[in-house]
Amino acid sequence: MLTFVRRIAPLFLVATTAACAEPPAPCLVSSMLYFARYDVVSQTGGCIPRLGEDVGLEVYPGTNGGPQTIALQSQSLKSLWFEANFNGTDLGDGRPFALGDFPETAGEDGICRAGDLAPAEIELPPTQVFDDLGNVVSIGGGRIRETWWNLAMYVAPDVPGVRFAAELEVEDLKQGCSVTYKVAALSPSSYCGEFSDFSDEPNDALCSPAPSQTFSGLHSGSGIDPRIATHCDPVTLRCVLDGGPLDPL
Repeated sequence: MLTFVRRIAPLFLVATTAACAEPPAPCLVSSMLYFARYDVVSQTGGCIPRLGEDVGLEVYPGTNGGPQTIALQSQSLKSLWFEANFNGTDLGDGRPFALGDFPETAGEDGICRAGDLAPAEIELPPTQVFDDLGNVVSIGGGRIRETWWNLAMYVAPDVPGVRFAAELEVEDLKQGCSVTYKVAALSPSSYCGEFSDFSDEPNDALCSPAPSQTFSGLHSGSGIDPRIATHCDPVTLRCVLDGGPLDPL
């Protein structure tokens, strides 16, 4: 009887270990906006660089057995799109969001990597607006293209993709200029400026998920995962990452 136990014990241990292996983490994105901080890599022409902005992500299930897709939209293109539609401008087949394949589960390194993303691109015709004095001002049109690539995010079974890294090129095809960025993003997007001497100043405490008392009253907390180290960016007055967006937690 003892000999029989010795023979099956190693097999039992191997089977148990395999059965308890942790499954790959699902590639889930935040349902709230991300704040994407931009670092300029290169620039051509007279395009004005962006410092950072809110970005929305949405994942859609695949159809007919195909891969799921991810859509990414910057606040800049969203605002231009809505403004044009509000003024009754027909933007034709323009698309204000990038779109591409996205895996259902992370790789062994815990990273979800998007496939090639089709660019977001819209053409804005010339328009007329009123300035502060009621005078009509003509604004020339433009064709804006945003090309995103190397979109990646870290996930774990208990950590959805609340941070992502990417690269971005923004082009004004009519002006003939472009800016390329490295992107580090964090969700939820959280404002961290506190009123002081007639202006808002950065306050790192407002990036904490814990409630805090401020000059203007009780701050309910940033909503940021407490395992993620952050600080208040003094330029954009948004909570940004201390480390890299793909650092394990």
